[in-house]
Amino acid sequence: MFGATPSLGIAELAAHDRLLVVLTEDTTQTQVLARELPFFLAPEIELLQLPDWETLPYDNFSPHQDIVSERLRALYRLPGARGAVLLLPIGSIMQRLAPRDYIEGNSFQLACGQTLDVESFRQTLGKSGYRSVD
Repeated sequence: MFGATPSLGIAELAAHDRLLVVLTEDTTQTQVLARELPFFLAPEIELLQLPDWETLPYDNFSPHQDIVSERLRALYRLPGARGAVLLLPIGSIMQRLAPRDYIEGNSFQLACGQTLDVESFRQTLGKSGYRSVD
């Protein structure tokens, strides 16, 4: 296939009432599609990515925090995703995922202009393992 033909085909398959899952060969192909698809997708179609950890099971280091954040964002959005395209490399489907109730119970969203109860927020972070320091 030539140029952005795969992205155009995926955009034509995307619909506002369903989730379209696209498996790619590797992370590079996922990143190419993630760059091209916004040009072809309708504005109401959300683009989600579930990137590969890019680490081996026996590595002594954790994945990059951007990868962790992107995976958590996708996992949080998936249950209600209608009108979305999910891109994931084939390696990502081989990895275990956190249970849905764990993701939902340990996530929060904060929007611009929203009022934040600092004490409640501090307690929530404390339950998640964070410590309050000066």
